[in-house]
Amino acid sequence: MSKQSQGFITRLRNRPTGLLPVSTYIGYGAGQIGGQILRDTPALILPIYMTTVLGLEAALAGLVIIIAKIWVVIADPIAGIISDKTETRWGRRRPFILAGGLLATATFIMLFFAPSLSGQIALFIYMTAVYLILNTGYSMFSVPYLTMASEMSDNPNERTTIMSFRNGALAIGLIVGGALAPKIVAWVTQELGGTPREGYEWMALIVGAIIACSTLWVFFGTKNAPSKSATEATITLKEQLKVAWNNKPFVVLITANIVQYISAGIGYAGGFFFFAYSMGLGFDVFNVIPIWIIIISIASISAMPLLVWASARWGKMTVYKWCLLLYAISIQFYFMADADSMWIVWLIAIAIGLFNGGFILMSFSVLTDTVNYDRLKSGISREGALSSVYSAVDKVGNALGSAVFLIFLSLIGFIESSDGSLPQQSDEVLNWIAIAYVVAPALLHSGSILILNRYKLAESSSYQT
Repeated sequence: MSKQSQGFITRLRNRPTGLLPVSTYIGYGAGQIGGQILRDTPALILPIYMTTVLGLEAALAGLVIIIAKIWVVIADPIAGIISDKTETRWGRRRPFILAGGLLATATFIMLFFAPSLSGQIALFIYMTAVYLILNTGYSMFSVPYLTMASEMSDNPNERTTIMSFRNGALAIGLIVGGALAPKIVAWVTQELGGTPREGYEWMALIVGAIIACSTLWVFFGTKNAPSKSATEATITLKEQLKVAWNNKPFVVLITANIVQYISAGIGYAGGFFFFAYSMGLGFDVFNVIPIWIIIISIASISAMPLLVWASARWGKMTVYKWCLLLYAISIQFYFMADADSMWIVWLIAIAIGLFNGGFILMSFSVLTDTVNYDRLKSGISREGALSSVYSAVDKVGNALGSAVFLIFLSLIGFIESSDGSLPQQSDEVLNWIAIAYVVAPALLHSGSILILNRYKLAESSSYQT
């Protein structure tokens, strides 16, 4: 165990009075397991599922994703407004977390139990409708959940600790949604002799049950967590954008984030295609992706104490920028990897876990600072308004990246299938997939640093510099 990890554990055991119990940190973090599955599994698996199992044209598959995600621009702020105004014996946020998580669970399962429909349009309508409902439930869950972090403590350092537990659970959710999910598909099809469609159906049932358990855990695990009381000075949907715009540190943060999330969307949508086609792994991709995800997740979890220490030592924004730059550099080594040199892929996965986990942790920690800054400046509890805008940027940015990648596949002549096979592609298609997957995200992530250079908010989040 590293010195930073030992120090982190010691601080949890010997903490000043007034801090939350560790059980509450764990209870809050557990919610991100289901949240991360809902965020990552469709983003990672849905493109390859729609184009190689359902036989949906890549461009139409991209439209399914972007239409459903554009809806969250409306759904997320509505979830923020309603949870801001709500007062129940279970708190302001927890009832929505419960209802939204269970609704998303049900529709997640339906997504991979698509009926046999004749014609591209009928299939497109079904997938779009189900994915719209899923994202409605996800908005009900994710916006109140994200908002809770800024309400649970007024101490900026404790908020970073809270978010570190969330990031640890994020890595677990990534293992389930990114590693276990494709492994189930491979197990059913390769070991049990099932069809690809049956593999995805079993995956949906098992992973859906985990989402439901995560939802129940965060609901009951945060029952004693502090929360801010609703104020009469709540705001309308139209005013939310004005609130966000007037919070200049927040504007800078989400502007950089949307660039990063578009990049992440390309990475999620392109992962299976890059490994299966450009690297020549074929069906072995369903066994390689789980290992790749697990390495990333373990590296991310292991790095949390180090990242928390580094942010306290050099500042959140400094760590944030360095992680973005080093991530962009590290993924360029994919061009040196092929099916016979997987050790390069594993080393890149370690770097991704460290640097991707770092800029995600710093981004959410900085978000809580901007939200707290707004509350101190205005005297109004409108955390849900800002968190909903941030959440919408996350989802729409990822959707834009996924949609752009899938539409790009259509433009370069990618060949779809409806039986779970991986049709042979031309060398030109393989090269363009590699460029889109490796170069584009690096340019976007490193470019977002120029935007973050305009961020001006003290680490205490109590005043603007």
